[in-house]
Amino acid sequence: MNKAISRTLEDYLATIYRLEKHFGIARTTDIAKSLKVSLGTVTNTLVKLKALSLIEHEPFKGIKLTEKGREIALRIIRRHRLIERFLTDVLKVEWYKVHDLAHKLEHDIEELEEYIEKILGSPEFCPHGNPIKFDKVCEEGIKLSEAKINKKYVVIRVSMEDTDLLRLVDELNLKPGNIVEVLSRNNYVIIAKIENKLVKIASNISSIIAVKEV
Repeated sequence: MNKAISRTLEDYLATIYRLEKHFGIARTTDIAKSLKVSLGTVTNTLVKLKALSLIEHEPFKGIKLTEKGREIALRIIRRHRLIERFLTDVLKVEWYKVHDLAHKLEHDIEELEEYIEKILGSPEFCPHGNPIKFDKVCEEGIKLSEAKINKKYVVIRVSMEDTDLLRLVDELNLKPGNIVEVLSRNNYVIIAKIENKLVKIASNISSIIAVKEV
């Protein structure tokens, strides 16, 4: 690990990676919201990241990782997802709680990473369906918000790992592997059947759920 990269900068790189994956680009407002910091703090930190050649940032055009920044981000996210699997599989922590816990530990397990992976049997995906091994070709699927009416889908991934959102996803029983049938929808809400139960799924949830038709 590059010792010049602080834990804070690692957090920014991992956050930018996640936002890029979801939106195609990271915006300062989304970074601030994800990390729960002010826009001024984000702006100052982005200056540091750009000086280290870890990001590309043009005003009003958003932020993208450089190859060097992406390499560091993937290393942190891999550990994060391994810890999530350890917490769910070994310590039996509820799947929607492990994101915040893993965030506290991801910087400190570099020497344990190989052992954790071995104990877990080299898992391919985190509890939310996202890849641990980035050379693994995973199914893209479609967003639940784009699903067809009266079709059945299996949940394959929750693309944005935010604890508050994950709690709502859990309450709706939209865990990866579960079957959802879309009955109707508009621009704001989807009515669906999950495990023979009717639920209302708001657009902010349906947009982060990846599904495939069954």
